[in-house]
Amino acid sequence: MAVEEEAVADGAREAAPVHIRFARPTDADALALLSQELLAFYSLPVHYQRSYMAHVIADKAFRDPPSIEILIAFAPERAVGFLAFNESFALANCQSAVFIQDLFVTRKARTAGVGRRLMARLAEICVDRGVTQLDWTADPWNDKARSFYETMGPLLKSEKMYYRLLGPRLAALAGIGDGR
Repeated sequence: MAVEEEAVADGAREAAPVHIRFARPTDADALALLSQELLAFYSLPVHYQRSYMAHVIADKAFRDPPSIEILIAFAPERAVGFLAFNESFALANCQSAVFIQDLFVTRKARTAGVGRRLMARLAEICVDRGVTQLDWTADPWNDKARSFYETMGPLLKSEKMYYRLLGPRLAALAGIGDGR
């Protein structure tokens, strides 16, 4: 079942049709614009001009084999959201899983069911590929995102901690640099 042109449901306001498909390198500028809006939502600085971001996105996000896959949602005239994810294989349990890196919908399109439709499309992709586990994170302060996700019935996994190594500490672990 395709989710791409179905009507908005679940009490969301009626909106223009939204088309969801896999992003292509020609979508890099639209993805850069959406990424800048995502950074603004989190009150993070935008360090690069959109043209530079588009160039890097086109170069890094569409390699073969892909390290990331991106679904992009279009209203009739512009991109209104994206969902970036990657698939991995767990040796211990011999299962594939998908992890959502980012789900973002523009402010004006948030009540039109675009996020739910992106999630539904990803769920369809998971089922088609035989993936039985879908994981993501949410910021504890983002009540709207948490409420949105909870409508889908996920199992909240709080027994794990999320770690990250950045820049100098990553280099220090690799034995490069002074680790500051």
